[in-house]
Amino acid sequence: MSSEFQIRRLREPEWPAFRRLRLDALRTDALAFGSTYAREDAYPEEKWQSWARDGAQGDQSPTFVIDAGSGNLVGMAGMFQRGPDFVVWGMWVAPSFRGQRLGARLTEALVEWLDRSHPGKRALLSVNPTQTPAVRTYLAHGFVFTGVEEPLGHSPPAIIREMVRGPRPRAR
Repeated sequence: MSSEFQIRRLREPEWPAFRRLRLDALRTDALAFGSTYAREDAYPEEKWQSWARDGAQGDQSPTFVIDAGSGNLVGMAGMFQRGPDFVVWGMWVAPSFRGQRLGARLTEALVEWLDRSHPGKRALLSVNPTQTPAVRTYLAHGFVFTGVEEPLGHSPPAIIREMVRGPRPRAR
């Protein structure tokens, strides 16, 4: 079971571990992301530091990580605001840690954060439909397909499909 894992916000000083995690994700599951390993491997340290700083604090662009102990980061997901909505990005769990509901726990952390920090806001995401476990996780957390589909820019003919999750009703 996944009880020994901690789902938490990224910490600013962890930017080197976050960089390794993100690059591992892009190298391992290229078709799950809208970016590429080559593009992000070329980012300067300052960009990674800024990304970690923004993801660690505030209420606009959180980054959540899975800590397997002693700062060993094995998964991530984040959100950023685009217009009135928030967009999920970077959902990934290292292959050797899959099958333990960690993706579901990351998704729960994101939607709980959104519902608490920005009640009434929608969450959008794009998913490659061949990423079946991710699709199942999103559907289980209230996301639905919008009907919008487009090519995955860096890897044609792969596609991505948009999903949306509306706000949860407030408890009475």
